[in-house]
Amino acid sequence: MVPRRNSMSDAVSSWERLIVMSRHSHGDQGAWETFLNLRNKGDLHIVTESRAVFLRDSILKAALTHPDRMEELFKFAEQLQETYHFKWPELYLKVVHFYLAQTDYENASLWHLKLMPTFRPDLDSFGALLASFAIDSTPKLQSTLTRIYVFNPYRELYDYVVPALFDTGQSHTARVWRKRFILFSDYPKSQKSMPFLDFLTRYFSTVQLMREELAVLNGDTNLADATRAPAHEGTRPDREKGLYSDEFTARWFASSWTSSEFAIRLMHKLGLRKIGPRSLQSIALREDDARGVADRLKQLRKLGMDITPRVYCKALISFAERGEDDLLRDLLHCDIHPDEFENQEKRSMLLAASAKQQNWGLERMLQEVEGLAAAPGPSKDNMVSKELNKSLHIALITKGLATVRTLLDRMDSFNVTIEQKNSDALLNRVFQDVWYHPKLSNQKFHGLKENPRLDRAIHLSLRVARHGVAIPIKYWQILLYNLGRLGRFKELEGLSYEICELYSPDPGGLIPVHWQDKPPQPKEKLEDLDDESEVWSEYYSFPDGKKRTSHFKEEFWRAEIGLPQKETTALATDSKSNNKSHNHSKKRNDPNYIFCIPADLPFTNRQHPIQKIFDISLQRSIIRWSFDKTLAQYPTQPSLMTMKAAGIEDYDLACGVRLLAMLRDKGVYIDQQAVRSAVIKRLAVAHLPGRARARERDDRELSPAHMKQLVEEAWGSNILPSEAQLAKEIENQRPKLWKSYPRLFQKSYDNEESTSSTSNTSGDPRKSWW
Repeated sequence: MVPRRNSMSDAVSSWERLIVMSRHSHGDQGAWETFLNLRNKGDLHIVTESRAVFLRDSILKAALTHPDRMEELFKFAEQLQETYHFKWPELYLKVVHFYLAQTDYENASLWHLKLMPTFRPDLDSFGALLASFAIDSTPKLQSTLTRIYVFNPYRELYDYVVPALFDTGQSHTARVWRKRFILFSDYPKSQKSMPFLDFLTRYFSTVQLMREELAVLNGDTNLADATRAPAHEGTRPDREKGLYSDEFTARWFASSWTSSEFAIRLMHKLGLRKIGPRSLQSIALREDDARGVADRLKQLRKLGMDITPRVYCKALISFAERGEDDLLRDLLHCDIHPDEFENQEKRSMLLAASAKQQNWGLERMLQEVEGLAAAPGPSKDNMVSKELNKSLHIALITKGLATVRTLLDRMDSFNVTIEQKNSDALLNRVFQDVWYHPKLSNQKFHGLKENPRLDRAIHLSLRVARHGVAIPIKYWQILLYNLGRLGRFKELEGLSYEICELYSPDPGGLIPVHWQDKPPQPKEKLEDLDDESEVWSEYYSFPDGKKRTSHFKEEFWRAEIGLPQKETTALATDSKSNNKSHNHSKKRNDPNYIFCIPADLPFTNRQHPIQKIFDISLQRSIIRWSFDKTLAQYPTQPSLMTMKAAGIEDYDLACGVRLLAMLRDKGVYIDQQAVRSAVIKRLAVAHLPGRARARERDDRELSPAHMKQLVEEAWGSNILPSEAQLAKEIENQRPKLWKSYPRLFQKSYDNEESTSSTSNTSGDPRKSWW
């Protein structure tokens, strides 16, 4: 058998050399002619060899851009299956992925229909393929993926696509796909979908979940399995260890039809956070040397993907980072399964056998592995992270903030993220002496606008926020209120921008929300799909909208695809389910679970943290601070003459209006009516007798005409009524102001009475207050 195996291996190598030479000389045409020559000589069996991966990929590559060749290759692949019972590995995945990546959506749909019956991929591979392209929101691609999903035998894809979209920050697309899945009775079955469902019920309270979704949300996966029979028995493996098994991810990383870097980034987008030994082996086998493997390890760490602390993984990492090419090569190419390295007795037997056989390379490698197996479990990065967070925890209890800052500097230098519990403890300590109102004692000691404790709180809050941890909304509001009440409008503008950037949709992904700021859970409801439910017309159409003869075998589709019948039991209301609280979810009560919102959630959503920070009360306060604080100061240039202003302070009395306008342009919901009424009220207050006002500010500057021009320039459009109407509305504010500011009126009345010798002052002082 050995000579025959060697002979077959030589034959494969010979044809591979021929196809490489032909491609080098004549491109795809030369490679295709080499394939035709192989087929004409009757060497079909060579293509079926397990080591002929490169040969098969070269043949496929030569055919992909030529429709006639693809038809011929398809017949050839069917011939191999009939003659040798050989199913071309990953033929469906490679072909459909190629056409989708090339935006050739018509061919992608066509070859999906042709290849799916005979060369059907497994559920994991198909789910990963669908999810990898679903994160691209191009309309034509989404329509093509919808057709591919509808005309496929699997109905257990919710847990693949929806979590992947949510993890990339695309909740809108995730909600669209959720509707599609529900229309075909495709429901979640794993906790992978729980974060999305938790978000959905809190931020879109009118959305009603299906019973299976409620089961996942409540952590009752047994109920999720029981409420629905699987569409295909035996097609879905046990997923208690995660959505993707190490076996599947290993095959994905080893796939030759995608680059190693792309495969890693794709699996990260799909939610993979833990790399197993077989997956790590597949990644390492695609690199040329230890340095290349070390670079891949850096990529994994940068993406936040952990490697399981298995003996095989520790050995591979150690050999790669030390630059031990020989040891790494022996480890990767030995016949020992990665899982066997976990058994100490097995390692001892292998070590003894290698010594007996005088296999010095294997013996040395196993000796190194044995030494590493006795080393501490956690990786160096994990140890540094735990040690620094532990030191920070102790410092927050026993040390001063100077020590805390030193530790934060070290964490930044080592790229270590602060833990949420340490973040909460640090901010709680920093804000002990900072509240919504600045302390008068601090102002008397440091100056009217100075407050070192406030400056420290701003610095540390922003620094902690950049670690990607959740900051309670109240802390941001405390900082904004302090800056506004102290008249530090330039810093108020800067901090407002910083806060908006923290929730900006540009980077994508998920944004953590502190548990104190989570919207409440609504009562559980079951969703009824009635005739008004969203229906996708493209489900039943071809790419060009024309009717065609299906490429599917009729018996295949009748057995595997037919539209699911409505199950009244799945839509019925279960009183017991309705009475069950969402708070019983096991995972949501897990201290390690961090509630997040997707980056595409608009700021205008009433429950968005940005909307809660810049609420109506703060918007009115910003208008009040800008008028009251600026009125007593020398007027800035733009209020005296028309010119292009830059910062908000250049808009003088209207600087608050300008800040709100700029926040509006960033997507923050600003209540225009609240701004309008607040401006009119502050204009009325500005005319109060006894109100602090710089002597340079005369009545002409505070006239309705001038203020209307200044405010609307700051707002960017018309917001105030006409001059006559504005003057009338200011006049209408007088009765309210008499009740709100009685002391100012009384003080003005007393001054007039003491300086006047006539009895004219016995009248109502409100009649001449401006």
